[in-house]
Amino acid sequence: GAAVLEDVTFVTGASALSDDRVESLAELAAYLADNPARRVVLVGHTDTEGTLEANIALSRARAAAVRRHLIEIHGTNPDQIEADGIGYLSPRASNADALGREANRRVEVVLIAN
Repeated sequence: GAAVLEDVTFVTGASALSDDRVESLAELAAYLADNPARRVVLVGHTDTEGTLEANIALSRARAAAVRRHLIEIHGTNPDQIEADGIGYLSPRASNADALGREANRRVEVVLIAN
């Protein structure tokens, strides 16, 4: 399964979480704590502002920021969480307007099969 962490937000060009209090991350941390054999990969995404190379680096930094948050704030086992990014290669909305670009700046969580 996979899900967008809807309340994890970023401004254009930034990898820092816009808010430290993120309910979806608390819920994900609780799930992982209750299921220590489960593993997830966090996949960062960007809008199309900038080059593909820069956006891949940014998307990886976003996923890494979410991973750090889970480990440092919620005490999640680091072995349960991987982080990667794919830049703007998988948009979920048009990058032609501000609302679409905002929707594309996201991190998704993907459950890894055991």
